[in-house]
Amino acid sequence: MSEQSIEFTASLLKDNGASLELSQEQWLKERQQEARSQLENHSLPTTAEEEWRFTDLTGLYKRTLSVPRADAPVDAAVVRSLVIPEALSSIVLVDGVYSPDMSSVDAGKTKIRVSDLKAALQDESLTSLLKDQLNKIDGDGISAFGEMNTALFKDIVVIHVGSGVQAFETIHVLNVSTGKQTFNHPRLLLIAEKQAKVCLFEDYVGIGGFEYMTNSVSELSLAADSEVIHVKLQRDDDSAYHIAHTHVGVDSGALYRNWSISVGAAVSRHNLVTRQRQEGGSIKIKGLALGHGKRIVDTHSCIEHTQPHGESNQVHKTIAGGRSKVVFNGKVKVHKNAQQTNSSQQNRNLLLSARASVDAKPELEIFADDVKCAHGATVGQVSEDELFYLKTRGLDDAIARNVLNYAFAKEVIDDLPIQSLGGVIESYIKEQTKT
Repeated sequence: MSEQSIEFTASLLKDNGASLELSQEQWLKERQQEARSQLENHSLPTTAEEEWRFTDLTGLYKRTLSVPRADAPVDAAVVRSLVIPEALSSIVLVDGVYSPDMSSVDAGKTKIRVSDLKAALQDESLTSLLKDQLNKIDGDGISAFGEMNTALFKDIVVIHVGSGVQAFETIHVLNVSTGKQTFNHPRLLLIAEKQAKVCLFEDYVGIGGFEYMTNSVSELSLAADSEVIHVKLQRDDDSAYHIAHTHVGVDSGALYRNWSISVGAAVSRHNLVTRQRQEGGSIKIKGLALGHGKRIVDTHSCIEHTQPHGESNQVHKTIAGGRSKVVFNGKVKVHKNAQQTNSSQQNRNLLLSARASVDAKPELEIFADDVKCAHGATVGQVSEDELFYLKTRGLDDAIARNVLNYAFAKEVIDDLPIQSLGGVIESYIKEQTKT
């Protein structure tokens, strides 16, 4: 155990999470206290651990972080400018806490219910779902940061999509960090019932703050024949630390489609764990990570097939420039009972600088004998032939390189289900891949 990580954990545990304000909910208090006990007995990860050896958090553990101010000023005009036009409901969390004044929630026009923790606990059916589904994380990829979120979250966004919702209504969950040298723990729970469809846009941004830590956990449960589109955009301040856990359970005939895009933070780590829980579920994942300056971008994904006839497809692309370090660890785990699984995984990496680095580790763990699984990883540089071709067509070197960088990323973002995001992400690519 690292002495620094132990002291850092102890300093954060001085906060009480949600249980202090909602102490009448004994089950919630007990769940947070259990996570607190687990965290006290297991220190936060260091590079001595295999799963974290490429991501050095020493700089984070040296910081003294505090609880954000409850009355932190937020520019409402800036928040409004970030909300996407496609959103049926826009949920704004300020430093991990629901802001009713800045949010716009659909008032029951569909079978989709969106709620914060306080309102959910006033609804008997939502309370029952919370008790049953909250923190029921299973499978690989669980870290002490997940326990920290459970111990210290102050609010939860609860999204319940009723059975038979056929339109892909878009819900924008905007997580705004405002505090300088503060920490926040956003929490999200999405439950899609049978044959339901929904699009979730999970968005992280810093406004006016620096050197803060965002430590988020999102849990998604897909019932039989449901379909969930999930876009996660991490665009935190360039001095921030962003730790995220996404855990997804997929039932029979359900389809989970994920786009995970990381263009911010000084150090970021995303643990994406998807689990096919019943026969015939499908998982499709696309990822894009931009390494810029001295940034560290770490993506660990695990796709678990536990039952027969599962399908999964993953494409993860990274662009590393400057002195950045980009990490991709992608595991596909096929259990003994998961016969006739069809899975493919591709990791492609583009190096823009001799001082940038990429650590790629695709993994297959197969315990079934009737499967079709493949994976691969490539690391390369901008093609000189393609660069020369564009220059002969009148483009200068900088513009030609930018065109090729965008073309490399295009496979991931070309079919984004939220059209207004295309231009936003393109601008990040152009700005952060300049040489």
